[in-house]
Amino acid sequence: MTRGAVLVALAVLVAATTAAGQTFSPQVLYERAAPAVALVRTVQEDRQGAGSAFAISRDGWVVTAAHVVRRADRISVEFEVGRRLRARLVGYDARRDVALLRVDATGLAFLRLAEPGGLQVGEPVAVIGNPRGRPKVLTTGVLLDVGLTLPGLVPGILIRVSAEVAPGSSGGPVLTSRGDVAGVVVAVSARPGAEGGLAVSSAAVAQVLPSLMAGARVERAWIGILGTTVTPELARERGLAVHRGVLVVEVVADAPAERAGLRPDSGHGAPGDVIVALNGRPVDTMEDLLGLLAEHQPGDRVRLRVVRGTGVVDVELVLGVRP
Repeated sequence: MTRGAVLVALAVLVAATTAAGQTFSPQVLYERAAPAVALVRTVQEDRQGAGSAFAISRDGWVVTAAHVVRRADRISVEFEVGRRLRARLVGYDARRDVALLRVDATGLAFLRLAEPGGLQVGEPVAVIGNPRGRPKVLTTGVLLDVGLTLPGLVPGILIRVSAEVAPGSSGGPVLTSRGDVAGVVVAVSARPGAEGGLAVSSAAVAQVLPSLMAGARVERAWIGILGTTVTPELARERGLAVHRGVLVVEVVADAPAERAGLRPDSGHGAPGDVIVALNGRPVDTMEDLLGLLAEHQPGDRVRLRVVRGTGVVDVELVLGVRP
């Protein structure tokens, strides 16, 4: 959505009414919600980063996206421009891309999570975040879809909105007309040619919050390969015995795949291993493999069915932590 389109959308949506009879006023919504939204600043090995976050209590609990903060050496948040508060990373779940921070503050403006099951496709929404470092920018749109999946995350936890997001928006809230949080922004829309963003639904956030408050740190599982989806064209080119699965292109040094003996494709000579199943469940594409891995945690033992040359072997390995 262009800046002009955003302004047009604002003008139109001021008078918009939801199915429940709730008037959607971006101006009123912004005035209520913006004080609870923060700019997140991070430092990791002298590299600086930025994202968004929002308070969920008066006494310093703050939600953001896990990928914004989970590897940071130092974290600060700014609810007011120029006033930085040191933040402590309490817990995160990389499989859902949600993190919980704590700041030493009281009396914060805060937002509430929307009730599970209360979201309707087509209802108006707003996003407040810090795209490209610009503080507390409001964009508007509608809820386009629910129950979506992003490779590597727990399946079915995402919603997609047409409101514009950009780098720096991650961790910011998607708001309903009532000012409740429908989701936490984690990515620009993965749909080709589509604008807008993807967010972890409020239901998924609420489900994981108790464990994050208790200090849980859940990592994404990893086997340690670079792979590509096998297509009929690739199978003919490389002389593969199957036309589906994931061709192992590279094996990361000292990763679970290397320790288990998976063989990479050299680009010439004998082709690499092709992963066609994980724990008996078929793997047709790289997305399939990532989705199945998202259901596991580091330390889990899994069995891969691998096509090696013209034969089939079963390989067991213990999953590692995705870097």
